[in-house]
Amino acid sequence: MSSLLQSTKNTRVLPTGTDRYCRSDFPENLTDEEVRWLSDHNITTIVDLRSDEEVAKKPCSLKDAEGFRYFYLPVTGGGDTPKSMEQSHSKAVTWRFA
Repeated sequence: MSSLLQSTKNTRVLPTGTDRYCRSDFPENLTDEEVRWLSDHNITTIVDLRSDEEVAKKPCSLKDAEGFRYFYLPVTGGGDTPKSMEQSHSKAVTWRFA
């Protein structure tokens, strides 16, 4: 499998019919050309799903980049997995739409 960006190992467009949404491994060493390509294709919102430890070791280079918006929403497994149905209700997120 090839990567959309040469400096990453696994960047690919999501199957939405456009190239507006993509997913990637950590973009550690993006070139100026790759950053420009992302911007030119309006791929400017970064949602970082890595753990606290991963972000502490390798912060996202686009976090404070001009023209990009960065959101940190860590998704971790194991430690927060409910052990029972009773616990699962206390961990659930409730969304309310007006």
